[in-house]
Formats: sequence, C-alpha cells, structure tokens
Amino acid sequence: MNVTTFIAQRYLRPRRLSFVGVIGVISVFGIVLGTAALIIVMSLFNGFRGVARDLMTSFGPHIRVTNSTFTPAEAERWHMQPVWLSKLVMRAPSGMSVVQAQGNLLNDQESARSLSSAIIYGSPSIVPVGGVPRVVVSLGVAQNLQLALGDTVTLVSPQQIESGISGMSIPSGVSAIVGGVFQSNSSRDIDATYIFCSSSLLSDITGKPASAWDIRLQNPDHAKDTAALLASQFSLGGFVQTWEDMNRGVYDTMKLERIGSFIVLMLIVVVAAFNIVISLTMGVVEKQQDIRVLKTMGLTNSMIRSIYVKQGLVIGLVSVAIGTLIGTGLCLGQQHFQWITFDMQQGFLIPALPIDIDTADVLLVIALGVGLSAVAAIYPARRAARS
Repeated sequence: MNVTTFIAQRYLRPRRLSFVGVIGVISVFGIVLGTAALIIVMSLFNGFRGVARDLMTSFGPHIRVTNSTFTPAEAERWHMQPVWLSKLVMRAPSGMSVVQAQGNLLNDQESARSLSSAIIYGSPSIVPVGGVPRVVVSLGVAQNLQLALGDTVTLVSPQQIESGISGMSIPSGVSAIVGGVFQSNSSRDIDATYIFCSSSLLSDITGKPASAWDIRLQNPDHAKDTAALLASQFSLGGFVQTWEDMNRGVYDTMKLERIGSFIVLMLIVVVAAFNIVISLTMGVVEKQQDIRVLKTMGLTNSMIRSIYVKQGLVIGLVSVAIGTLIGTGLCLGQQHFQWITFDMQQGFLIPALPIDIDTADVLLVIALGVGLSAVAAIYPARRAARS
C-alpha cells in the first residue's frame, strides 16, 4: 500500500464525529439509495416490457405485409397466410357500431391458435354453422352492443352502405352468429373494435381480395431481420411491418417512461455526489495544516491530489457496491419468492410483480455512480494541491 492510499484511508476513518463526517455519511447514504432505486426501477421496467412483449407476440402476426401479392409457392416458402381486413358496420338488436373485421382462412392454424389463447368464453372457431357464418368478437364490441353467445348480428360493408344511399334503400348486409368473445390484452384498439370471421365471408361482403399477408415466427425476436430480408427480396419498401412496428405507440411510451424514471432517480446520485464535493472540500479546509506538513515531508501536489481523488473513489465504490447488493438482492428476492403478488381472478394479467435484471443496466448504474464520485473529488483534490 503506497503512502497516498494509506493517508486517504486514514482520512476516511475520523477519530471523532464532526459536521464534515455527517455530510460524508449522508453522501454515502444518497449514493446507496440512488443505486438501489435505479437497479430496482430499471429491472421493473424490463419486467413489464417483457410482459407486454409476450402479450403482443402471443396474439396477432409477427410480420404483416400489405399492398402486395405473392404466388402460392412464395407464400408457402415464407409461411405466409393471407388475411382480409375491412371496416364494417355491425348491427345488433341493441344498436350498431363500426368494427374492424379480419377474415382468416379456415385452414389457418396459426391464427386459430392465436385466437384460441385469447378466448374468454365461447369458441374461437369461425367455421359456419348450418350454412350461417360465425364471428368471434372482442370484449369491447360485445359490451358495446350487449352481445351474448348465439346472438345474430348483421354485417354491412362501406360499399353496401354507399350503394344503399345512392339507391335510397337500406342495405341488407349479411347475418352471422356470435360464436365467441375474446380479449387479447395486446392492444386497446383490438380489444375495443376487432371481430374475426372467415375470409370467404369478408370477401363476399366487400368484394375485395386479401388485404395483407401475415407471418408468425417461432422466435418473435427474429421478426426485424426476417422483415428486412423479405422487404429487400421483394422490393416491398415500407409495406412490411413487424409486431414492434404495429405496437410502436406502446413501446415508445414505455421507453419514454423508462428514460424519465432513470433521469429522475439519477438526480439522487447527482445530489449525493454534490455532497461528496462539499464534504471533501470542507475536509481540505479542516486539514490545511496537515496538508502543509505532508508537503514539508516531501509529498508533491500530484500526490496530494491523489489522496482526495482516492477518497472520492473509495466513497463511490463502497456506496455503489452496497446499493448494488441491496438492489439486486431485492430484485432476486422478488423473482424467486414473489413477495408482491396479484390475484388474477380480480382481472390482473400477471400473478406477481415482474422483475427482469439486465446485466447491462446494472453495469451502467455502477459506472455512473463510481464515475460521478470520482468527478466529485476533482475540485477538492485540486484545492488541496494548492493549499
């Protein structure tokens, strides 16, 4: 151990409690609190982001291609399924509402599996019953129109409404039976306005071909790379969307909230670092006579600066280490023991508070905490060297 390190450690262990020592303790407590809070909050945001990701990828396509046509061979190669999309007016005994209809092929197993996972009651099947079309409606549509299983609704396309207005007649539309009600929890718009039906029904109503092509992947994380490859091979430009693009609003909101929370909590560490500046500066004033004695004994200005820089580093390392242990310990405890739980029977989507510790986030917090502590020691160190 060299002389500067020995003196720095000695100054960090005062023989009596003084005002300067109290400020130093407060700075240590502030860095510990800020570091632990940052790790916990960032892990919490990671957990909720993971929950949102699972909800978004479990329902709906991972990639959607619009305004394009593919040959059967191309569609089979890329595991694409055509879908029909159109706004419709749904009439029920209790009223009418504008809905977003999606028509799927009856043999589209991936879409059927996705819809089946979101069914609240009824059946996810869109196969006609006795020649009568069947629809699966979202919970929002069912509540808005007071629909129950087996109710008959009438679906009217915009083209039929336009023809009825020009011909001064009421469009008849197509009757269908409500076979099921779903709630995806992946998108507010989907759960408020969507209905699913067979592609033949929607094609007959609108008279239009498939509106888009959907792809579901084994690993949703590969959606961006697959979409880029698909766009470059078929020159599709901006007509390819991944599940992240289709839920961009939710992702951007979560990202902004995460950044905002990080900045606010980082201010705790900044204030604590400012306390380090104050405590070390007051320590320099208090020990001016000691500094002169050290210089008389042969210590140079750079060695005096080193003493106070090392003090700041030690304060930062110890404080950040304690805060990191507390933060990661609480996160791991929640992961393994689930101290905070939710009753899913009351409508919660998850059984416990989600926590996901990201090593990169922890390292970032550690680097910022130690870095701010080291920077905070620069001014007192320079002042000590000039004494």
